[in-house]
Amino acid sequence: MFYYLAEKTEVVDEKERLQKNKVAGWKYGYNAEIDTVIISKNGTLGQVFVVNGLNIGLPEKPPHKEIINWDKTAKNQIWQREEMPSKLTQATQSKHEDYINQEYDRREQGVWIYINGKAVYLSRTYYFFIQWIREGNKYPNFRIIQNELMLYWEACKADERSFGICFVKPRRFGWSVLGYTELLESGTVEENKILGIISKKGTDAKKIFARMVRSFKRLPFFFMPELDGTTTPKSELVFAEQSRKRKIGEEVMAGQGLDTSISWHNTEINAMDGDEIFRSLLDEVGKFPKDVPFAEYWSIVQTSHTIGSEIVGKTMAGSTVNAMKKGGAEFKSVYEDSDPRERMESGETKSGLYKLMIPAKYCLAGFFDIYGFSVVDNPKEPYVNDLGKIKTEGSAQYLKNKLDALKGKPDKWNERLRQFPDTERDAFREEASDCEFNLKKLIEQIDYNDYELNDKFDGEKNYYGNDLVERGNLMWKNGIQDSEVIWVSDYENGRWFWRKDSHPPEEFKNKKEMKMVNGHLSWTPMAKHVGCIGADPYNRDRGADGRGSKGAITGSTKTNTSAMLNDVVFCEYIDRARTVTQYFEDVIMTCVYTSMPLLGELSNEAFLTHVRDRWYRNYSSNNPFKKWSELSPTEKKLGGAPPQDQKIADEQMYCTEAFVEDFVGVSEDESNRPIGTIGNMVFTRTLMQIRDVDLKNRTKYDAYISFSLSRLGNQSRSVVEVAPPKKFVNPFAIFNNDGVISKRIN
Repeated sequence: MFYYLAEKTEVVDEKERLQKNKVAGWKYGYNAEIDTVIISKNGTLGQVFVVNGLNIGLPEKPPHKEIINWDKTAKNQIWQREEMPSKLTQATQSKHEDYINQEYDRREQGVWIYINGKAVYLSRTYYFFIQWIREGNKYPNFRIIQNELMLYWEACKADERSFGICFVKPRRFGWSVLGYTELLESGTVEENKILGIISKKGTDAKKIFARMVRSFKRLPFFFMPELDGTTTPKSELVFAEQSRKRKIGEEVMAGQGLDTSISWHNTEINAMDGDEIFRSLLDEVGKFPKDVPFAEYWSIVQTSHTIGSEIVGKTMAGSTVNAMKKGGAEFKSVYEDSDPRERMESGETKSGLYKLMIPAKYCLAGFFDIYGFSVVDNPKEPYVNDLGKIKTEGSAQYLKNKLDALKGKPDKWNERLRQFPDTERDAFREEASDCEFNLKKLIEQIDYNDYELNDKFDGEKNYYGNDLVERGNLMWKNGIQDSEVIWVSDYENGRWFWRKDSHPPEEFKNKKEMKMVNGHLSWTPMAKHVGCIGADPYNRDRGADGRGSKGAITGSTKTNTSAMLNDVVFCEYIDRARTVTQYFEDVIMTCVYTSMPLLGELSNEAFLTHVRDRWYRNYSSNNPFKKWSELSPTEKKLGGAPPQDQKIADEQMYCTEAFVEDFVGVSEDESNRPIGTIGNMVFTRTLMQIRDVDLKNRTKYDAYISFSLSRLGNQSRSVVEVAPPKKFVNPFAIFNNDGVISKRIN
């Protein structure tokens, strides 16, 4: 039963469901007819819940008196571990057959229990965990949210299309112990299997293994297979004999041994490669070292879970998330490719895994009631938590208060939100120190665009705009170059994204004049006082890193008196046109449509040569930090900003920094807008590039370059010729009076 992570759904006619229940006709695994993963082991189908687009069918709830706690009032229906009969030993096990069989059945099929009046289905692995896994002197506390994770994991195991789970885990959730519980539960019953553990470091995997061995040694004897080797193994736990109970005097026949092993591995790129792996626990995969990037490692170990095209093993990959530059980006890449709602023709996700993220508010220590339910919202009355303390607030309010206290400390605010995430976006936040600009403001704006403006991204990360942005193309009217540029909406294939409220007004749209400027006779823009177009060109179909090269165009305004908004980005273009020449023409059309000048990166002469040859040289702004006499012959001929000029690169950074502080995110002073108002930057892809850019290697951040050039072109600056100081001339004669006759010396 799901209470936090899923919603009920209907997938089958009720009459058909009940008829098949009568004959135990529902098979464990994926049922394509009803698009549901059935995790029931007894042939029944009860309620179906949907998690991340994955339908999960639970078993039918059994009769009232077959549910644990049926004979207690709702108030007294709590989880209580059932102690093993005191007189049960290997010698007396025949007298306790019913109890032992009951435990095997629950381990095999899961179990139903009433908790505070609610019927809860415990997955088979979770029951094994809370009933039999002990670390130290105590057994684990019962947590509904942990059970929901393990129900999802059960679906991953049951679904033949899945390699397992990719889990963004909250802190202090108990993921590691749940992971090694799965290894123990399956490893002690499956024959001829190999199971493995890897973590962010070999020492961490070794610690998990040692914890698992200690828990193994505390299992009841009827669950413990004999070991092949030492009773305290350091690296590999090998099961020699079946874990099923033996009758007194029964001999183990040849071939009845389990021959199953569980071992830990050092964090190396080929760990577990080459073996057929039945179960793997991949812990802290968001913190793997640089020489073992998780995305690459998963592509290797994934093959160890297959024979041909058949999936024969499952993995539990989970982690809290490190900063993007410290392993988080690799984890994010795999996680985003693990959405069950986005599948290849084979039915698998791109990674083969199924993703899951649990918000911190559902699993925060101190905010569970005595029944194991999460107390998220503020209760109407004080309650006693599972630690025996009286509480008056819920976890959501507690987390909000902690976050609000850090609003004046953006680095700590960001880190707190990353450590205790409410959304996937929170979990994969960068460290503030990894961002060249004000990360808090960038995140505030990105989140606002997502949740308030309804940013539309598809599974391939293609962008379709938001409520304030429209998608379309610019075209020459009737196909006649240098005539009039028109806007044509195209939601699916448009290369431009334009603010709906910021198309150029008629006073200067498509206005241009032929003028002679600095010896260049060409078309000249009429709206230099309004804004500037920034452009980052490309001149080949594929970059050195193998990715398809893209051209970027950004249009932004300065403070102006026209009908256009002040200090906003009004258009964004991040695309690869059919040809390089088409991109060049796209830049020209943007400039003509807006009648604004261009500051383009002079990274190759082909781009600005095309602009000049099309009679638009006077649209191309010159290097803003040089006098005309200081320009190189190429700069005089073409204009533009050379990317190797460090002065320009620095000023691009300063312009971007100022824009982020003044016009992005929530205002914290009244210098540009009222306190508490959100910024007016609606282009999320550009914000993401500003957030991610590495200023020492800007090559792949096309939108950052075009944006910063646009802002640089909007700055009011003039470089004037400064005449050298005139030499002082003394109007009076000067004489040398040494000797008999004075001599004039000037």
